[in-house]
Amino acid sequence: MKNRFIAAAFAAFALVGTPSVFAADMGNMNMGKSDSAEKVAHGVGVVKDVDTKQNTIILAHQPIKELNLSAMTMAFKVSDEKLLKGVKVGDQVPFDLKGSGMSPVVTAIRPAK
Repeated sequence: MKNRFIAAAFAAFALVGTPSVFAADMGNMNMGKSDSAEKVAHGVGVVKDVDTKQNTIILAHQPIKELNLSAMTMAFKVSDEKLLKGVKVGDQVPFDLKGSGMSPVVTAIRPAK
């Protein structure tokens, strides 16, 4: 009986100390963030819609290599509402994005001239 108590106490002690060991090691992990989240990606697309109230733009864009996005039509948030001035539906525009996955943010748009 005494041996079972000692074994159980030892196991409990080992388990209690374990998370702090792993937590210390996890401090150096990237936790899903990648360097691409900090890089600027470049795209070219045709403006399908502009929503100044929501600060969004819908673009039918060509493939964007930096974000591994194939050509598609999607809505993007813009970092500053001023970016939407001078942009209209039908314009082909080069643009810059910052972020990753399916939610990058437009940080620059060069309206058609």
